Amino acid sequence: MIRRAAAAAIVLALALGMTTACQPDPAPSASGPIFANEEEAFAAAEETYRAYVDALNQVDLSDPETAEAVLVWTIGKANDEDRQGYERLREAGATVNGKSLLVSASHESASDLANAWTVVLGVCLDVSDVKLEDAEGTSMVDPSRPDIQSIDVNLVSSDKTPTGLAIAETGPAQEAERCVAS
Repeated sequence: MIRRAAAAAIVLALALGMTTACQPDPAPSASGPIFANEEEAFAAAEETYRAYVDALNQVDLSDPETAEAVLVWTIGKANDEDRQGYERLREAGATVNGKSLLVSASHESASDLANAWTVVLGVCLDVSDVKLEDAEGTSMVDPSRPDIQSIDVNLVSSDKTPTGLAIAETGPAQEAERCVAS
């Protein structure tokens, strides 16, 4: 049972940043940055997600401190779920190899309510190189996993990241076909 849970957790953590609903939780912080317009907010959102993927690519499941660099970029439910997923995988003795690659990020929506931003990116993430194995060296990756993941990434204002945004939730894209032509 832990093998199935661990496999699900790492695939989601490394490919999707932990699947959750697509509504931001918690509410955006009013102490975040003041972007002049949506384009600045989208640029910060892309920078945030790229930093998150870069940190994911450095995770060593045997060293809990390497996951901390990922958790800096998440907030609320996304942070809790990523943290729990890494811990389950570490306890199971899982190993991960390979790197995810951000193929594209499209600007889906952005809103500003009293300088508390909510931004949604549509992401295509190439996870074809990511391998996850259990303690015995058996693959934990679902053989039907698509090489390119179509993901909706919800970000909210946050004063804890250098970009002023943090990932609140990620999940399968509402527009799953976005990555087919990528």
